[in-house]
Amino acid sequence: MSLEQTLNPPQERSPGPLSWLLVALGLAAMYVPSFVDLLHGVWGSERNAHGPIVLVVACVYLGVRIRQLRDAGLIERQPAPLAGSLMVLLGLLCFALGRAQTVLFMEAGSLIPILVGIVLLVYGVKTCRRLWFAFFFMLFMVPLPASVVDVLTQPLKIGVSYAAQHLLQWLDYPVARSGVIISIGPYQLLVADACAGLNSLFTLEALGLLYMNLVRHPSLVRNTLLALLIVPISFTANTVRVVVLALITYYLGDAAGQGFLHGFAGMLLFFVALGLIIGMDSLLRWIAVQLARGRGRALPAAPVRRQPAAPLRQDGLFALRLPVAAVLAGGMLVSVGAAYALAPHQESVAKTAPFATFLPQRFGDWRMVPSPYLQVSTALQEGTGRTAEQPYDDEIARTYVNSRGQQVMLALAYAREQMQDVKIHPPEVCYVAQGFTLSGQQPLSMRAADGKTIEGRRFLARSGDRMEPVTYWTRIGDALPVGGLDARLTIFRQGMQGRIADGILVRASSLISDPSGQDAAFALQQGFLQDLEAALRKNNPGLLLPA
Repeated sequence: MSLEQTLNPPQERSPGPLSWLLVALGLAAMYVPSFVDLLHGVWGSERNAHGPIVLVVACVYLGVRIRQLRDAGLIERQPAPLAGSLMVLLGLLCFALGRAQTVLFMEAGSLIPILVGIVLLVYGVKTCRRLWFAFFFMLFMVPLPASVVDVLTQPLKIGVSYAAQHLLQWLDYPVARSGVIISIGPYQLLVADACAGLNSLFTLEALGLLYMNLVRHPSLVRNTLLALLIVPISFTANTVRVVVLALITYYLGDAAGQGFLHGFAGMLLFFVALGLIIGMDSLLRWIAVQLARGRGRALPAAPVRRQPAAPLRQDGLFALRLPVAAVLAGGMLVSVGAAYALAPHQESVAKTAPFATFLPQRFGDWRMVPSPYLQVSTALQEGTGRTAEQPYDDEIARTYVNSRGQQVMLALAYAREQMQDVKIHPPEVCYVAQGFTLSGQQPLSMRAADGKTIEGRRFLARSGDRMEPVTYWTRIGDALPVGGLDARLTIFRQGMQGRIADGILVRASSLISDPSGQDAAFALQQGFLQDLEAALRKNNPGLLLPA
């Protein structure tokens, strides 16, 4: 055997591009349609616009990092077939279920275990550990569930609105605030999720971690502090953005604030944030230098790179056996087929006409009357189409009074399709967004006309002198889920049964002058809703309650 054959045995040679071509075709079959849908959906919105950028940067970083490890002699070919197969299987299962049931975080996130599994199959555990940051970085591309975003975003929106209001007041502008709605001059601005800081928080956190990984500061304390400081930096940058948008709207009008200059304000956010990150990093370095000098110590040196030791040949760097590649590609195609087979196709629609055409103006002891009171909207944003912020196809708000002069406000909101990220949101979200504080939450359990039990919730909403007890329930398909998690499980269960569920929010509220009247108001609303359900049951069965 020649010296060349001794140094480079035949089994180390790549079997050619066919293996990786098969894997690439399998990945394309899975993720090209998914990513196109994401780009036309959540990735196309301001909330998750960072998703495709993070994906591209992570993939480029992964390739560059593999070559860096090869040049440093740190690439080892010790395949882990069992661990790799389990990770790929997990990713394929997550993709099939996520794609079929529109669980976006499972659908997009499934790429991570699949890539981890491929690395394990080709290189093994040690090399996979050295590539951990690339896979961790990909987590920032995964769209969070809307219910999680609502929980995390609401306090951020309130905080940004509060800070922007007080900053504008300090600058002597005519500004007022109700929840996340800022009034400046004759204009009103809604601080939406995109302006709340959560999306930019994830983006800036991802960029900050990438920056620290590339710079490789030797100080763990410095890295940790910089990562934590990105949270207040994001909050500050978003406050600046809202203030700039408010001033643009005040001086140039609503069209300018919502048009091109809105996007410019978004760019301003990142310029401000990046400037603050660089400034804080410089400040932390200056503090570290001063502390080191004060103690008579030298600054920690950068870690010494290991000298290259017998790096893999170029043809062995990406070697993948053809049978393994064929199995991977076959599994990917099976996952695509399973996603299509599990996707629900049977629609279940209980309402075909607008509410205004069939909702009775009189029923039982109740009759519709004009009301001077403005109801809290069931939508978080007006005029946005059917999105996560506005998931409804039809809404109506009316006020009814009985023979004793007692008033109840009714709101109905209907959606033909309930999906994991575009579904009915609980009224608590809308009330808090419009400036109310909530208290006295309690479960609702009442009897319908046919004897079935209606499960829902009650709470007391306050805004200034206004006190509003609220009773509501939601129907999704053939269930009455209580809470966001229950709603998600209901949609998933019905989707796995092949059904696309519709949904309706039924909300009744009334005004009281004293908290002691809360229980009487809840009793009044319960009687009203029982009469309404009985009146609608005859011609619209299955609308308010499961059939």
